[in-house]
Amino acid sequence: MTLVGHELPEYYQPGAGLTLNLEPTNTPLSLRVLRAFTPFNMGQAVLVELDPRKDSSAYLHLPETFVLKVYDPKFDPHRLLRGSHLGRPWTLDAETTAAAARKEQNHGRDPDFEPCGRPEDDDAPGWEEWYYQNAELQYHAEISAYDRLKVLQVTTLVHCYGTGLLQLPQRSIAPHAILLEYIPDAKALDQVDPKVVSADLLHSLLETTEQFGRLGVVHSDINPGNILFSPGNRPLRAVIIDFGESGIRKDESDEEWQKIVRMNKDPVWMRKRF
Repeated sequence: MTLVGHELPEYYQPGAGLTLNLEPTNTPLSLRVLRAFTPFNMGQAVLVELDPRKDSSAYLHLPETFVLKVYDPKFDPHRLLRGSHLGRPWTLDAETTAAAARKEQNHGRDPDFEPCGRPEDDDAPGWEEWYYQNAELQYHAEISAYDRLKVLQVTTLVHCYGTGLLQLPQRSIAPHAILLEYIPDAKALDQVDPKVVSADLLHSLLETTEQFGRLGVVHSDINPGNILFSPGNRPLRAVIIDFGESGIRKDESDEEWQKIVRMNKDPVWMRKRF
């Protein structure tokens, strides 16, 4: 199988400067990149700090360093060439055409977007629109989940500080980004010795997945990379991350929602991980 990855752009290199317009005030926030967590996935995680050269007194609610999770359609893994799968590299022309069409039609995110509805192979702007809507779908799923699960933040979930629009050079869009707590000494489940993980931590993770359903969320992607322990050598805290694939309860009846919860099996998958 041939796999061609995305190159790390200059603006995500250590020391690079970024500008984020905080929502909902559109206030510009100056950041400096410390490192990018690669390979990129649907959401691109970048460790940043408040730019020490700029006055950050207006942002006292933010820690000095945090993770910026960006939903940029340019890095959608679906673009990659995999065996006979047709690669769909990003181009500025196609992105600009798709963005202009959205502006002309006076719409942004399509709440009825379904990933299964795909354009023709030779429709480059159509594919850019598909990647844009897919990124928006995952962003809104994640931020909606964090909003529903506020009671779990700082314990078995990382803290969500807010959202913004990332201003990138030579782009026709400003991707959404989420500001998340950084846990510096965390390790994923598959990097931790099971012998050092206490029964209390395991119980807290299982109970958290049980609470998801009660709070109107299904995670849908409980895998070892989305379970973190801190510190990694002798964990005192365990958190579940990455809600880009999550589902949010809307107008379902209790019976309908319980069926969705059972089908997604978050607690079952958590038990299987241990």
